[in-house]
Amino acid sequence: MSYWTALAVVRQAAGELGLVRPNTVVAADDVQSVQLISLLNSAGNELLLYYPWEQFLKEWSFTTTVDVDSYDLPDDYKYFTDQTQWDRTNHWPLLGPKSAQEWAWLKGALVAQLPRLRYRVSGNQLKLFPVLTASSSPSTVNLAMEYVNKNWVHPSTGSDKDLVTLDDDELMYDPWLLVKYVKLKFYELKGLNTTGVQSDFMRVFNSLTGKDVGAKILSLSPQMTSPYIGPMSVPDGSWNVFGS
Repeated sequence: MSYWTALAVVRQAAGELGLVRPNTVVAADDVQSVQLISLLNSAGNELLLYYPWEQFLKEWSFTTTVDVDSYDLPDDYKYFTDQTQWDRTNHWPLLGPKSAQEWAWLKGALVAQLPRLRYRVSGNQLKLFPVLTASSSPSTVNLAMEYVNKNWVHPSTGSDKDLVTLDDDELMYDPWLLVKYVKLKFYELKGLNTTGVQSDFMRVFNSLTGKDVGAKILSLSPQMTSPYIGPMSVPDGSWNVFGS
């Protein structure tokens, strides 16, 4: 996808709103520029919450440490992709996320601790139960999971970030989605009738979310596939089950 710069998005939105198209926006101190760049920053961060866009998906993989049960989340973490938390050493999914009540029960009750690991997100950390010790078998495991990265702004130099600070910052969204959302937020800010601009935004949003990663085959009786070897592991074919 060809991404636009912050200035290009603001200029397009300003043109559609019937406003003067600025030649610079971040460093400008006029009310219009300040509002438009602020609305753009708000729109970019809000859109991350509405849908897990494929360009922001990342994998977090690490090996646990003996006697350690809490691990800091990645610096660019926004939220996890559901049901992607796996113990790749033992080849089974983690159990969770556990609620505060379930976690209290696990920590305080008499429960069978192994072999499955449970997890909870709390205090900006991933917490595991039970804690693996030197006597555990295995004593360390490799864990992997997907999460949505919070940094939607790509500067010409330096690391990705979550706020626009330069006119030439590249915005990693479909540009028309940002333009439509900035317009909608501008109408809301001014107390104008948002019916038309909201419909315009929703058409683009629904179209993009429907095409972002494609669609799977629908089933009238969906079932989770077991991670273990079983009848479903046998490929289609004609097999001589009685021998030759």
